[in-house]
Amino acid sequence: MTGYSRTFITTTGLLSAVLLAACGGGGDSDSSEAAKNSSDCFNAGFYRQDTQIYTSNNIRLNDTPAMTSPSQHWVTSQKEENGVSHIYVSPDSGRAQLHFSIEGGALLYHGYNAYTIGSNSRQNLTPPRQSVIAMELGQTTSQTIVQTDIYSTFDQETTTVTTLAYARTYEGRETITTALGTVEACRFVSSVAASQEGKPDENRETQTTTWVAAAGPYRGLTLKESATTRQAGKTDTLVTETSQVSRFDIK
Repeated sequence: MTGYSRTFITTTGLLSAVLLAACGGGGDSDSSEAAKNSSDCFNAGFYRQDTQIYTSNNIRLNDTPAMTSPSQHWVTSQKEENGVSHIYVSPDSGRAQLHFSIEGGALLYHGYNAYTIGSNSRQNLTPPRQSVIAMELGQTTSQTIVQTDIYSTFDQETTTVTTLAYARTYEGRETITTALGTVEACRFVSSVAASQEGKPDENRETQTTTWVAAAGPYRGLTLKESATTRQAGKTDTLVTETSQVSRFDIK
């Protein structure tokens, strides 16, 4: 994702630079900057019909060499239902559709539908995962979400049910430097404890730190994300950083 979360079909079910001044590690953000709420880091244009954003990302798992991967965010359609605009975003030229809505001051992620030759994957989150748009410094939101994943082929269907204990905290602003330049960013920390029904060995915990541009030409874009997952006694850290923006067509 190019907004609050770039990962999808990952630990949280879809597929996070540090508040250094406040945490004692360098940086030049003053306290007034750190205390701003998170509203500048949400760009409503990301969720308007026909918006297209194409990026390249450097991805590194643990200590392995970084790999470069393309990313796409294309708002393919919007539908009005009971006064709510439901937004469908493709991360892969139309083979998958991520379902969002904006309600009650929050971006809601409902799940996805993805097609390949001979198979279909569907995901539903109940209730939808929420990302409050205007969070105050230190504010935390939490949810218990039931995630249902259905994988279908011509001759069979498999359903997986996972309970997610999800929390998200806004830790403030900082000035960070990435491949895209130096910019003010919001830092969010989210945690997910995932418990899969009938498979306790699949339980996992993930903590993700996300930095989102609060200003500049790419406001609202996820600049960097670091996710640490613990499962079955093993710990993996995946770091993703946006290295290039080839298209930023906001409607």
